[in-house]
Amino acid sequence: MFIKSTAVRRGKRVYEYLSLVEGYRDEQGRPRHRTLFRLGEASKLRQTGELDRIIGALTAHAQGRFVDAGAIEAASAPSIGGITAVSAWWDRLGLGDFFAWAAEEAGLSWSLADAVFAMCANRLLDPASKRKTARWIERDVVAPDGFSLPSLQQYYRALDRVHGLKDALETWLYARLTDLTNLNLTLVCYDLTSTYFAGDTRGSERFPSKAFGYSRDHRGDRPQVVVGLLTTGDGIPIAHHVFAGNTNDVTTLPGVLGDLKDRFGVGRVCLVADRGLVSHDNLEVIEQAGCDWVIATRLHRRADVATVLAAATTAPDDAWVDVEAFDSRVCDTVHDGHRYVVVFSGERERRDTTRRLQLIKATEGKLLALEARVARGELQAATDIVAAAERILARSPVKRLFTYTASDARFVYDFDHDALDYDETLAGHYILTTSLHPNAADAATVLACYRSLANVEARFRVLKDLLGLRPVYHWTEKRVRGHIAVCVLAAVIEALIGNALRDADVRDPDLDHQHLTARRALDELDAVRQVTLTSGDTRLEVVTRRNALQQTILDALSVDTRPWQQPRHR
Repeated sequence: MFIKSTAVRRGKRVYEYLSLVEGYRDEQGRPRHRTLFRLGEASKLRQTGELDRIIGALTAHAQGRFVDAGAIEAASAPSIGGITAVSAWWDRLGLGDFFAWAAEEAGLSWSLADAVFAMCANRLLDPASKRKTARWIERDVVAPDGFSLPSLQQYYRALDRVHGLKDALETWLYARLTDLTNLNLTLVCYDLTSTYFAGDTRGSERFPSKAFGYSRDHRGDRPQVVVGLLTTGDGIPIAHHVFAGNTNDVTTLPGVLGDLKDRFGVGRVCLVADRGLVSHDNLEVIEQAGCDWVIATRLHRRADVATVLAAATTAPDDAWVDVEAFDSRVCDTVHDGHRYVVVFSGERERRDTTRRLQLIKATEGKLLALEARVARGELQAATDIVAAAERILARSPVKRLFTYTASDARFVYDFDHDALDYDETLAGHYILTTSLHPNAADAATVLACYRSLANVEARFRVLKDLLGLRPVYHWTEKRVRGHIAVCVLAAVIEALIGNALRDADVRDPDLDHQHLTARRALDELDAVRQVTLTSGDTRLEVVTRRNALQQTILDALSVDTRPWQQPRHR
């Protein structure tokens, strides 16, 4: 049945009549119409309101809902895309189950899982304080079904709990990641960063790890903590450690290795680390732990490195192997019983040379100015001249390339030509040392292992820039460590999202030669909104249409969008 409109002309006017009509087929199978009821002339039905009353009476018996279009209002439009993607990975990692177990063990009457999920999702989507996070999860995004809104104090208490659960959480994640990703922990990358504090710069009895030290954020004016991060070769965080802000880098490695072997029960692994984290004693610790290593050596003031570099740069061309993946060449050599891999990059050579010449020019200009001051008689005493020269060289990264002589009313500088020759030879090169046997890993493989350390640096950038690790506003030991643990947990999900996009070959539409990053993907999904429309007592929720890129991202992340297909009545 349907409503049929019939136009009838009377004089100069055309009248529209509405009828309730039934369709049927006659004996010959031809379609026919049968008028069941004549409703009347349309304009009069509208003017008298009779048409609306008929529709309203029929609506009461309908399964669907009909509303007055003129009374529809858009009540809200929170984001649903990004938080649903984060929630999907949260569920795959079983984090809801882990924190539900932890809450039950502690006898908590509130949902620890919901508080940690909200903080973790906020770090990934819109990093903010805990106070703003409470408003964000309530107003700006569509929380998962069954989510219970934590109070502000429950967020703070959750941080304290996360601190105490750190080791158990990392062990849980390792087991889940092994199931989900065929995780292979034969290659482990380790590096350090620091994060500084906002507010009061003084120490506190409540936070003994808060201290001044070497700041990788160039904020030596702020107290800090040092964060050590262990990742797989493809950049998935496995464990993290928090050290006092004045901790010496090389002292962190023994404890980290011991924890790795004891807690995760891994077999023989290869540790990849940069030059600042390893000392001679540390290499013995690594060997005693049954680990192999790939380490970048210090390039200056080491006789073994100078000998290895000289041997490689004078070696025949066939001793060098091209590694196209890294636009580099490698040369394998052995010195004093240790294996070294010398790496050369033309791009690095150009960068090193340009930087060296710039630094030499800047330093030489200051030394020339000092010569002029001495010549004019502004500085007379040898002690004053030496102090001025030392101040200049102390601030110069190329101080090793200069020498000088000073006496009363006399100052002359020169180049250390041996050091300058060495720097020119060194340009474009860096040297790795490894315990891996050539039969187990050729020189190109050793380079690939070392370059995987860039994934740790990428996670640090994610932690600091995307996830808002710094500055830290908390001021108790538990809360600071809990904040860092939540950020690292978010970094695990970010790494998994990035790997899934890469595996699905999702390309950046603006940079086709690059895969879409997790950050860009989550920004794209933020535009997927759940719009709530109201009309009287009727409430309708509808998800905005996804564009091609958004749908590709959701498919790559295996997000089930079927519940979004049909509007939901509330």
